[in-house]
This record gives sequence, structure tokens and C-alpha cells, in this order.
Amino acid sequence: WLEPGIGYARISQFSETTGDDLDGALKALRKRNGAALKGLVLDLRNNPGGLLEAAVSVADLFLDSGVIVTAKGRTPESKFEMDATPGDVLNGAPIVVLVNGGSASAAEIVAGALKDNHRAKLMGRTTFGKGSVQTVIPLSGDRAIKLTTSLYYTPSGLSINHRGIAPDIELERDPKPAGAPVPADAPLLQRDAEVRRAVQELKTSTGGGSVSAAVRRP
Repeated sequence: WLEPGIGYARISQFSETTGDDLDGALKALRKRNGAALKGLVLDLRNNPGGLLEAAVSVADLFLDSGVIVTAKGRTPESKFEMDATPGDVLNGAPIVVLVNGGSASAAEIVAGALKDNHRAKLMGRTTFGKGSVQTVIPLSGDRAIKLTTSLYYTPSGLSINHRGIAPDIELERDPKPAGAPVPADAPLLQRDAEVRRAVQELKTSTGGGSVSAAVRRP
């Protein structure tokens, strides 16, 4: 917990169990809270990626419907579309996804799906830009060719590869800390300025499926 009702989850990489692990962690948070979450900070910073299926599973946790990712390639089998299934584990509560230049591959698929489906706000810096499927073709003499056979696209049709995904809210790189140094064992909310900024956004966001904790005045 970052604050009452606001949870924090960090995914360091995407493996076979990531979707189930995150689902279980969110259920545990709800149980400890004794009520539904009011908001979630999903931290994908410096996540190098992993399994496509795991990324789809994570995005599907928060989406009731819509496209998660599409692929276009050289052969019929390399072209596909993956869609969300009904059910949102947060019941529409707002999400802020933290990303940076180290967020790549599967992390970008999740970020793009949640952004394009207007389910979450992305905060941080443009992601790495790795959105390709590569196939290794063996040759004679213990040689091989690595061939890019398809590219991943976000629901809005934008290619991830070599472009990355721009955040909705861009944060300064390595901001200078204000005041006295924060001890390493201090709570995350005190140690991490970007997490604090994400919590502020959760409290002030309105619209786009978000549940507002405080309304921003003009």
C-alpha cells in the first residue's frame, strides 16, 4: 500500500506465471484493505519484457474488451490479433503505469494496450521500442540467420519497434532531490519521486474510466 486504498505493483519481467501472480497480489491487497482498490500504480520501469502471452494476460486483467496487440508479418501465421476478455479486476479504478527507456517488449505491449484503450495513464519517459518477432533459420556449417518475421502494433495501429510508446505525462529524467537525503529503508513513497507523482495523478484524474479522489479545479 502507498496510501489507504492506493496499491502499488511492480513487474520486473514477464514469465509464464506473471498474470496469475499479479492477479493473486491484487486479491491480497483487496483482502488487506477490506474494500476495493481506489487506484493502482503499475510500475514497468526497467522491465526488459518476456513472454507475449504473459503481457496479454496482464493487460487482460484490467480490460473488459478491446484489442490488446496485433502483429503483422511475412507469413499468414505471423499475423494475429489478441483481444481482451470480459472482466476488470479493479472494476474501473484508475491506473497509472510508470515507464521509462528501459521498458521494452512485453512491457510496451501492456503499456500500449492500457493507453490506447484509455484504461490507464502512462507516466515517465518514452519506452525502448522493441516490438519485433525474430525467427532463427539454421544454415549449413553451424550457421544461422536471425530474421525479423513480424512486428507488434498497439491497438491504435502504431508500430512499437524502434519508436517506443510516449507517455501521457512526461517526467524529468533524474530530477534533483529536494531537501535532505532520504534513508534507503524509508517507505517507497518517500524514496521515489515518480511514485509520489503517480499517486498525485491518481488523486486528481477525472474521466477516461478513472475514479476521482479529488477534482482538479481550473
